[in-house]
Amino acid sequence: MTVSPADLSLFEPLAWRLARLQSGAMQGRHAAQRRAGGDIFSDVAGFLQNPDPRRLDLRRTLTDPFGALQVRRFQHRVRIELHILLDASASLSAGAASDRQGLAALVAGGMARAAVAGGDTAVLHIAAGERLLQSGPGLRNAASAQGIADEIAMLRPSGRGLAGLTAACDALPQRNVFVVLISDFEAGVPEITPLLSRLQPRPMLPVWLRDSGLEDPGEGFGLMEGHDPETGARRLLLRTKARAARFRAEAASRHAALRSLFASHGITPLEVCDSLEPEALTEALAGAFE
Repeated sequence: MTVSPADLSLFEPLAWRLARLQSGAMQGRHAAQRRAGGDIFSDVAGFLQNPDPRRLDLRRTLTDPFGALQVRRFQHRVRIELHILLDASASLSAGAASDRQGLAALVAGGMARAAVAGGDTAVLHIAAGERLLQSGPGLRNAASAQGIADEIAMLRPSGRGLAGLTAACDALPQRNVFVVLISDFEAGVPEITPLLSRLQPRPMLPVWLRDSGLEDPGEGFGLMEGHDPETGARRLLLRTKARAARFRAEAASRHAALRSLFASHGITPLEVCDSLEPEALTEALAGAFE
């Protein structure tokens, strides 16, 4: 899959405004927790709690039944950092009905484009199994977003597991951050669990890349291409009704365990099966901050 600038421009309407209040002092477009100053009106509070005579609200003071002085409080606008974590282990290149690596490039580049369109910074982290291939720096323009997509499209996925990404979590900021975790999550629940735990309590959206062809080999007697889900190794298998049923049952079991794990962490992933639906991405972003 080739990701063009026109493809990425479709993500610009997702230049979101975080529903969750952000802390910090660096100027940006998101509402901060601090209310002592700023340019976004927040509320009115007692003078004793906020002793700033410059912000005295005469109307509220005159109408206060207890005669207490009232002052207006404002919020600062702050920037956030979008951190994109990509699992580039070997399974990313395995595909039957979809190009999961191309989808990863589209999602990462598109989210970066949305971030810079909103005045924020995008940071890319790529790990192939235990190896951390890239971590930073922060990017701030549309050309950088295209560079992210191109870089991911040209990757040679390798390795297995999520150890590299898990280790990278320790260096992520704790505040003013939004994490997009892109993976096929073939590593299994035991490896995914510590990664999710390291990322929380940061606001996060896991993007789960699925391939219907790897989950359901179809019906009928004949040859089918089998894949080791984590190494990406391919081999030809004789397709029988029993083998196809076993493939589907194993996939359903893995999916149920993974959804249960996400639910236990209070997370709803965006499941991208073969293609990306813009409406689903919009809903997933809204749900990430509920």
